[in-house]
Amino acid sequence: MRKIIFIGAGGYAKSAIDALSLYNHHIEGFIDDFKEGEHLGYKILGNCIEDIFEPHKYEYFISIGDNKKRKSWHDILKNKGLELINIIDRTAIVSNNVEVGTGCFIGKMAIVNSDVKIGDNCVINTKALVEHGCRIGNHVNISTNSVLNGDVRVKDGAFVGSCSVVNGQLLIGERAMVGSGAVVIRDVEDDSTVVGVPARRIEERRYKNV
Repeated sequence: MRKIIFIGAGGYAKSAIDALSLYNHHIEGFIDDFKEGEHLGYKILGNCIEDIFEPHKYEYFISIGDNKKRKSWHDILKNKGLELINIIDRTAIVSNNVEVGTGCFIGKMAIVNSDVKIGDNCVINTKALVEHGCRIGNHVNISTNSVLNGDVRVKDGAFVGSCSVVNGQLLIGERAMVGSGAVVIRDVEDDSTVVGVPARRIEERRYKNV
């Protein structure tokens, strides 16, 4: 049985553990920057990798929703040569013609259709729809009930909010944020936030280290 440690003892961990096959995995516990004791009945093992004895004995999953923090942990694990797993809920529908990187989550009743490529460390959340031909970069969050129509490109670190719709063949730039419920009808620039119907830019996001 494979032993797994979760990074991040928050709400996202609830969905990830619920989707994990406990027949194939034993959950050793959590690493969390701020918490002690237990979470969801599993022990908080420490707040960094250095707190884990023989860390290469385990597999890891980063259960942190924030793209920037998730990327930071991803880089730490990769630099140490530690193995990340994917968690795909048994109710998700994923085409056989889909490429998925490492450390990704695909949630309940999500649909990922043919010829989609998903990078590393991504979240495709509950009931999200990713249509044919989409290209999703690394450290991306496609939130609950959102829709990417055909051939959309989503670049690294972008966040697509719940119940939003992105029209086909558009580009969502690096670290861009699409607000919940937005309807995107034109490309979204890097580091920008768009909201509304149709979606319009409201601010430029300054951090560029995701």
